Amino acid sequence: MEFTSLKATTRVLGAGRETKRMRKSGLIPAVYYGKGQEPIHLSVNAADVRKVLAPGKRYTLLDLEIDGKSGNSALIYVYQKDSISQAITHIDFLRIDKDTSVNVRIPIRLSGVPVGVKTEGGLLAQENYYIKFLSPVSKIPPFIEVDISESSAGTIFYAENLKVEEGVSLVSKKRTVIYAISKSRAKEAASK
Repeated sequence: MEFTSLKATTRVLGAGRETKRMRKSGLIPAVYYGKGQEPIHLSVNAADVRKVLAPGKRYTLLDLEIDGKSGNSALIYVYQKDSISQAITHIDFLRIDKDTSVNVRIPIRLSGVPVGVKTEGGLLAQENYYIKFLSPVSKIPPFIEVDISESSAGTIFYAENLKVEEGVSLVSKKRTVIYAISKSRAKEAASK
């Protein structure tokens, strides 16, 4: 497992005004917790967090350097955003080890041009862009790519058909539609 270092500072819980001042100075309030551990209230630099949450890095394994002491393995479990500015306003860091399994939301990427669209006149519709899995932290994929080039018109592809590593299990419903390729209206009319 490869970890990315992120500096954090302990903080004392205070009034809302103190939290507001913290955010204005470029810090984000956070909490670090896990099984059998008291929560530790932290603040982290917003610019550093943006780097960690860059596209494709949502489930980056972190080594939190709390007050200069490293060795605090974590994962960003949940974060809240301001509804207008979209700035991150709070983060929950989950304490992890190599055996920890977590529920994650993984992006689904489609690649290729399906036969059903290219030669059969069908239309492609991606119904779901994210699917939930239970995964050990060491096996969390940044995304799952699905090659759709061999899919013909009338194809419906479900979450249960996704190929994932051993130890990773589907949390979303098995019959969740990832994509569908409709049949051409002209061909449907001709067959009636």
